[in-house]
Amino acid sequence: MPPTSTQPARLSEAPAGGVFRVVRVDAESQDADRLKAMGVCRGRRLSLIQNGDPLIVCVVGSRVGMSSRLADTVYVELECLPSPPSEA
Repeated sequence: MPPTSTQPARLSEAPAGGVFRVVRVDAESQDADRLKAMGVCRGRRLSLIQNGDPLIVCVVGSRVGMSSRLADTVYVELECLPSPPSEA
């Protein structure tokens, strides 16, 4: 289920182009340390650039590749979705 502003979901299930806030990380110690080194931790805001394996997130101004296995341990809430392109 995709995340909403009140219902967290796994980052791996989030729609590309959205902006999210990390609400929980359920990773083992080594993976939690890896995520923290990438800047992914509770309370952090991030953008999902690309879904897949790896998925690409923008966090603290840097683009980071992340395996879907690792993204499964990150729970996010939706902050905003991209605006649809306007017709000119």
